Amino acid sequence: MENYLPINALSAVILISGKIHPEEEKWNGPNVPLVLYRQAPPPADILDDAYSKGSCHDFSDTYPPCPNLPFEIPPPAGLTLHVSLGKLVSEGRTGMIYECECTIPHGNEVGYKIPPVVIKIARQFRTKDISREATVYECLTSIQGSAVPRCYGFFQARLIDHFDFGPVSLLVLEQLGDLFKLGEPLPDGAKSDMEDACSDLAQLRILHCDLRWANMLSVLPGGLPSLASPFTGKTYGWRLVDFDRAERTTQALPATQRYYNSYLKRVLKSIPWGDPIEPWD
Repeated sequence: MENYLPINALSAVILISGKIHPEEEKWNGPNVPLVLYRQAPPPADILDDAYSKGSCHDFSDTYPPCPNLPFEIPPPAGLTLHVSLGKLVSEGRTGMIYECECTIPHGNEVGYKIPPVVIKIARQFRTKDISREATVYECLTSIQGSAVPRCYGFFQARLIDHFDFGPVSLLVLEQLGDLFKLGEPLPDGAKSDMEDACSDLAQLRILHCDLRWANMLSVLPGGLPSLASPFTGKTYGWRLVDFDRAERTTQALPATQRYYNSYLKRVLKSIPWGDPIEPWD
């Protein structure tokens, strides 16, 4: 594999151009340029579900050992990513995702190649949701690049003049491809990929809690190569995204797997109909 940027290489992000302005909202984001610094995500126990909180067992007592990472993480490189925001790709309840062009103008003596990435910026009053998602990605490090996208860090800047409700927060994420096409049969292998990806999350006792058509994306053609899952040994053509509602559980693997089986079957079955099932349906 080429010498791509490791997930821990960045210490700061500078938004050097572009505009943060969600559609159909009256507020504007902060002016650029803007410097944001890498932050440690909140502790993993913020993800614990009601079952875990009511259990007499600590998560560390019941959680299976993490598999060895399928990739090496070198020491942090302390690099600063310069980002020019592009088109607003999508908007959700908690964040806005932008295409971007990126450079590392200084300090990249190792010659890391910047992979295709997107920037997910928290909406107004949604900083806690993005920080929660950062914690989930931390818990899912072993399946980044296989079942879920790679996450290159959680970054914040506190600007009272612009965001008096909390810090400006963003995630740097691997760019993925397209959604399933509604009203068409699932592509070959997609059903198996989604089942295995959900099984990988179940192995790590992470419940997605927002499993739907809009949160399943293909890998990006010509993007980073997929890594083999440490659980199945397979590489997947589809990934799960959007983890701001995810939870961690101390339930046994069969119960966690049943959660995914019950939702995933309904979601995948509805896509060829052209009327995707939502979690609350």
